[in-house]
Amino acid sequence: MNSKPFKHLESLCAAEAKIRITTQPHKIPLFASSAFKFESIEDGIEIFKNQPGSHVYTRYGNPTIEAVAQKIANLEVFGSDLAAFGLLTSSGMAAIHLTIQTILKPGDSILTQGNLYGGTTELFNKVFGPQNINIEIIDFGALDNLEQSISNLKVQPVIFIETPTNPTLQCIDILKVCQIVHKYKGLVIVDNTFATPVIQQPILLGADVVIHSTTKFLHGHGVSTGGAIVTSNENLFKAIWETQKLVGSNSNTFDAWLVNIGLKTLVLRMEKQSENALQLAQYLSKHPKINKVHYPGLPNDTNHQLAKQQMKKFGAMLSFEVGSEYQDAINFSNRLNHCALAPSLGETDTMVLHPASMSHLKIPIETRLKYGITDNLIRFSVGIENIEDIIDDIEQALA
Repeated sequence: MNSKPFKHLESLCAAEAKIRITTQPHKIPLFASSAFKFESIEDGIEIFKNQPGSHVYTRYGNPTIEAVAQKIANLEVFGSDLAAFGLLTSSGMAAIHLTIQTILKPGDSILTQGNLYGGTTELFNKVFGPQNINIEIIDFGALDNLEQSISNLKVQPVIFIETPTNPTLQCIDILKVCQIVHKYKGLVIVDNTFATPVIQQPILLGADVVIHSTTKFLHGHGVSTGGAIVTSNENLFKAIWETQKLVGSNSNTFDAWLVNIGLKTLVLRMEKQSENALQLAQYLSKHPKINKVHYPGLPNDTNHQLAKQQMKKFGAMLSFEVGSEYQDAINFSNRLNHCALAPSLGETDTMVLHPASMSHLKIPIETRLKYGITDNLIRFSVGIENIEDIIDDIEQALA
């Protein structure tokens, strides 16, 4: 028998339609609801008492977002007996900020590298620096310096690294860094955006937290913005979740849903893009108009042996110096026809960036040059196109 609870049409319009699910959907549904309904006040009290857990409000947690976050966490520890926990954020920068904000307080220190992504360097200097958090730059190629710096600290050491680095592709020995830092009960945070868990799994090498910009390779199609935080430390996960709940830097359900679609082809894309990048690096390394190529897959690259140890492939990112000065890089970039000039990476098409005028524009020039980010450096995120078409475009631009 049909129940008729309303006497008026507008009440029926305002009410939610009843969901009838007879079988499990094959794809993750998009739960586009800001709030979740309780069966009773007592039910709501229990749910609020036990957080994170059951759903109350999408800022606290959402089934779509949580499913995708857990999938990324599972990828980071795949092949091991470790359990990992994931959170999705509104951007990669939000993931970094949320993690650091949770772990550090005024008077603490973060040890990091000088050749980070420009936005991360700005975040550390312009947001955390004024909060009385000390930012110390370390040469991670000489790990004796790291131990000496840590031993001088009076607080828990927190290390933030990205490897390979953006944009010079320097590789940092994650295992050795973690061994040193853990001797002093410290934490290691690794930005794994360039490599993805298909190529590198920092948690299995000892890292405490892994950061991703899901905007890049994990989604891979350039139509969502987000970040991910993964840790195998449940207490740390709950602490970061608590900060996220209060700050509201969580992902939205649609972007999470899009990331899940991209993850389905992640392995296929990384294999093809890594293969293309290696072939392109080999071509560029022999070209008379290219002065230096940064790519860990080249046998003569200073990072090659370490990359072979901690990476399954050498990735889709490379950078190179064209000509000898700033204008040479500008001219080359402007002459490209098919490779897209765009301030992102990790998508299916090849994307080009000039760090000196774009990602590292606001980094002091002396800092930028000290770490090899020269005026004529070009960064390539190599796509899934046929490699001959990519090379042909570069060839005509150089000509």
